[in-house]
Amino acid sequence: MLEGNATGDICVGMFEVKVKLANLAAPSQAEKASLLVDTGVTLSWIPRGVLPKLGAKPISRVAFSLADGREIERELTGILLAIDGKKAAVAAAFGEPGEGNLGATAPESLGFLVDPSSQKLLPRKLLSLRTKVLETHGVSEGEFGLRR
Repeated sequence: MLEGNATGDICVGMFEVKVKLANLAAPSQAEKASLLVDTGVTLSWIPRGVLPKLGAKPISRVAFSLADGREIERELTGILLAIDGKKAAVAAAFGEPGEGNLGATAPESLGFLVDPSSQKLLPRKLLSLRTKVLETHGVSEGEFGLRR
C-alpha cells in the first residue's frame, strides 16, 4: 500500500504521491517528483520544466475541458512512470508550473486503485473483461477478429 502525503492546501480526497518519471527510450534519464493524485483529470500533467530534463518531446496537441467550462490545449508526450516499484508507459501533458498531477489513467495502468478516503494507492490486479463481456452479449470473438 502506498500512502500519500496530504497537506492543508489540498482538497479532501486528493493527496500527493512520490513518483519517478523517465524517458521511454532512455530510462536512465529520470526525475523524481511529487504529484497530486486527481481522478477528475484523465491524463497526468507534468510541469513543463521537468519533461525536457527527461528528453521528452511533444508528439501531439490535445484539448482539455476544465471544470469551469473553458477549454485549453496542451502538448502531449509519452513517459515511463514508476510508483512503488511498478512501471508503465503513460501519456502526459506538458503542464505549466504548478500543474503537476497524476490523472486517472496512470494509477490504473500501473495496477493501483485510488482510495481518496484513506488517501492511498491500493494495489489491484488489472482487469481484462473482453471475453466475459462478449459472452454475456452473445457475441463471438471471431466477429471482431479476436482469437484466444
